[in-house]
Amino acid sequence: MSHLNYFISEMGFEGKMPITQTNMRAAETWIKWLDAYHINIFKALTEEKKYGGTCWLIIPKGKEAVSFLLQNQTNVVSNLKSKFDTVNCIQEGEIGYWNQMDVTTQTWIYLQFSESDKIFTQNKSDLSYFRGMFPNKQISIIRPVMDISVIDESNFKPKENRCIISGPFTREYYGFHQMIVARYFECPIDVPPMGKDRMPQDSWSMSENVGVNYLDYMMWKEWIENLSKYKYGVMLIPAVGSGTFALNCAYHGIPCVGNEKSDTQSLLFPDTSVDHMDIEKAVTLSIALRDDENFYEEVSKKAKNNFNKYFNKQKFFGELNGNN
Repeated sequence: MSHLNYFISEMGFEGKMPITQTNMRAAETWIKWLDAYHINIFKALTEEKKYGGTCWLIIPKGKEAVSFLLQNQTNVVSNLKSKFDTVNCIQEGEIGYWNQMDVTTQTWIYLQFSESDKIFTQNKSDLSYFRGMFPNKQISIIRPVMDISVIDESNFKPKENRCIISGPFTREYYGFHQMIVARYFECPIDVPPMGKDRMPQDSWSMSENVGVNYLDYMMWKEWIENLSKYKYGVMLIPAVGSGTFALNCAYHGIPCVGNEKSDTQSLLFPDTSVDHMDIEKAVTLSIALRDDENFYEEVSKKAKNNFNKYFNKQKFFGELNGNN
């Protein structure tokens, strides 16, 4: 049976997104909204089969997968173009991720994008980057989206005077300087793990009123339901990817002080977006959210309204068609 859309990634399942699926991260929601048939990338590469239709490809970025493809001299896009009518490449992660790899891997990733029919990125700032790299390609935006139909609001938590930051204390997430900003809310701070392993550190106190607590890994649905209890969010990571942390906060109306270079952050929280290194301004905004109830409610209400305005299906498909 042929399909209009196929989605190729490292995920292991095959078929349409099951209606029972509750781990609806951005990629899973893309598959559902595109009504796409998912195939694991290694199966798609090795099968001698003509699928037809449009292929939406997330190029692997895991070290083991990339190493395997390089060792076997696999040109992923060229292979898939012999099986699908169109191959679209989707930017995975923040734009500078591939610059952390060796030059052989960087060249391989560049060639995958260069042979694709279209390229889809996640921020307007990324459009000019890819248009410069590939001037003859159609470059469009694919937004992170949320499938709220799987969320059970009866599982939402009572609101607490509590802050959550967007990542741990690493070079990628700048957790320490996020925590410095978050402490001005004068409440406990929670730190999520970015991956399935629990953070190795023990919880500790920044000051008498500011305790830092490390969260265990949660599946997406549990994460969204647990997030409902927070009063504040901070997303001052330097790397600009999909910005799903800000998206999740906006769904709940949780004011988030975050990196203005993230489209998700700046669209949802225009009044609390800053340069990620402007700690002075971030602190000023945190104090205002803490002390000015009217400002807090205004930011919260605007986030919910902008969530519905910019991250709906109509907007999603409009931007896929180049209306950026």
